[in-house]
Amino acid sequence: MAYFLVMGGLALSVFFTFGWLLLRTGQWLARGLPGGGAARRAKRPAQRAPAKKPARAPAKARPRAATKKREPREPWRLTRWLARRRFALPLSLLALLLYGLTRLAEYGMGFRPHDVPGAYHSLVGTLGWIAAVLLAMALVNLLAAWRCRGR
Repeated sequence: MAYFLVMGGLALSVFFTFGWLLLRTGQWLARGLPGGGAARRAKRPAQRAPAKKPARAPAKARPRAATKKREPREPWRLTRWLARRRFALPLSLLALLLYGLTRLAEYGMGFRPHDVPGAYHSLVGTLGWIAAVLLAMALVNLLAAWRCRGR
């Protein structure tokens, strides 16, 4: 039973990943076609410029009038690129779910009278590391999206 659970989870993750890749590739190709992405972008409402607040006259002259407000810097190109990518969070959640299921199956196999194959332990460890790396990538992606939010 544990074998079918683990192999079914692996097959599900592989099919999900290929389906996601096909969907994103189809969306990317559709943007390049005439009328594909341009019509969708034209339907979006135009962004309004923020209203400026009227300047108030200072009550007292301050002696430190020479200090300047620093404008926030433009995010790096790498940060903007990372903010547009939204693949890490769904894949990390899928890898985390798959790791949890395989870990649960490994725990259940420990109570069987037969020994668990050593390759299965390495598979569980590898899935754990993949989930950890994808979660770190998702965190970096979320931070980049937060940094580019106002731009």
